[in-house]
Amino acid sequence: MFNLQPAEHGFSALMNTDLANVDLCVAQISLFLEKEALSQHAFALTLLAREALNNAMVHGNKLDARKNIRFDFHRFGNRFDLTVEDQGPGFDWNRHLGTTSQAHDVSGRGHEIYRHYARRVRYADPGNKITLEYEG
Repeated sequence: MFNLQPAEHGFSALMNTDLANVDLCVAQISLFLEKEALSQHAFALTLLAREALNNAMVHGNKLDARKNIRFDFHRFGNRFDLTVEDQGPGFDWNRHLGTTSQAHDVSGRGHEIYRHYARRVRYADPGNKITLEYEG
């Protein structure tokens, strides 16, 4: 299931936990950026979206296809907000904010990606909702 709701300056999507839906969201971001002549931001925005959506599906919903994820992508002038909310129990995000990874690590790079590409990262308690602000 992938339900897309276009908006004036972005879109929202409600999807089940299926990793193929990550690609659908990324494709929608790319289409939006092309239409707005803002493709120069595609790498950063799609990387942020992929990381947050993968984390929600794998760590939040534990790849349970019965659980849903809500994804919101909106533009506010030069700022883009990406919000991802899963149906998992959340996690102690404070404990992970300063983590770093090694080149051989296969996971644990999310917060480094967020720090590098997002202007601001906000979690809502209990840790199953994240908003990433990107400034273009």
